[in-house]
Amino acid sequence: PHQDESRIIYCLSRNNTEKLAAVLQKNCYSARSYHAGLSSEERSEIHEDFINDRNPIMVATIAFGMGIDKSNVRWVIHNNLPKNIESFYQEIGRSGRDNLPANTLLFYSYADVRQLQKFIRGTPTEKYQLAKLERMQQFAEALSCRRIALLNYFGEHVVENCGNCDNCKTQPKFF
Repeated sequence: PHQDESRIIYCLSRNNTEKLAAVLQKNCYSARSYHAGLSSEERSEIHEDFINDRNPIMVATIAFGMGIDKSNVRWVIHNNLPKNIESFYQEIGRSGRDNLPANTLLFYSYADVRQLQKFIRGTPTEKYQLAKLERMQQFAEALSCRRIALLNYFGEHVVENCGNCDNCKTQPKFF
């Protein structure tokens, strides 16, 4: 369904973007990978194809997104946990800019947390970055309204559930 809708799928590594794009292509989806390891010519071509609706699915690292002004993105999918809530919010904000319904999907694994911790260790802002990663992990594991969590994080205090996120629509179940 919705084969031609524009989608961005964010992955943590270059290798994962290429593997996921190949799986999607094998299953008859028009998908391309985008990452900093590509030549500038390749990145430019892939970017133009996405912007001009010749390629509806972009599987990318965070190298993709800056300067994206595409109004009809229907899905933003995170195949891995983002490093912080600010990045997550900015990336999901790339969908639905035409004011039509759009969706986001976050796949989360503790392996993502461990990988991101490795990236952060030894950096000058390690303590600060680890605290932000912990907040992102708390968001991913939340059992309450995600909109409330996002808006409260950014200082907009709301208490009414959105009725639209996964936790509002279906009470989480433990198994």
